[in-house]
Amino acid sequence: MSAFALRSSSRYRRRRPTLEDRVIARMLARSLDRELAAGAPAHLSGAHAARLGQLTTDRTRRAVANGLDRLIERADAPSSRFQRTAAPCREQVREATETMRAIAARLRSAEPLEARGIARLRTLLSDPTGPFYTPVQADSLAVALHETIRLLDVVG
Repeated sequence: MSAFALRSSSRYRRRRPTLEDRVIARMLARSLDRELAAGAPAHLSGAHAARLGQLTTDRTRRAVANGLDRLIERADAPSSRFQRTAAPCREQVREATETMRAIAARLRSAEPLEARGIARLRTLLSDPTGPFYTPVQADSLAVALHETIRLLDVVG
């Protein structure tokens, strides 16, 4: 049986992620987040399935919510020459503050959320060329956040 046939079998999709899958998912978190946010299915690999599970934990949800809060604070704080990370696009973050706070509140709640939306948020937060940090268009952050809200909603 070929590797493709094995991976496309229903038995592979139902397999629980192994310890190795979970370790690989942690090591490749950024790239897996990008793939999952773009719509890659969780059954693509054991690492994808493991990452999907990691994204929905309370710890990860709190960390992403805290990242949104930090961006809001940094957008209001005076700029520093000694800043180690990319500075947020103040105008875009200020305009999207209410939406960011609403998303952070959802992340901190017990409400079920789709891992794909959490992956999208992590990708946006970590991309120094993305709408949180670069003023590509006047409303690019608002558009990205509304798309993310749609991805967070559990369909069922």
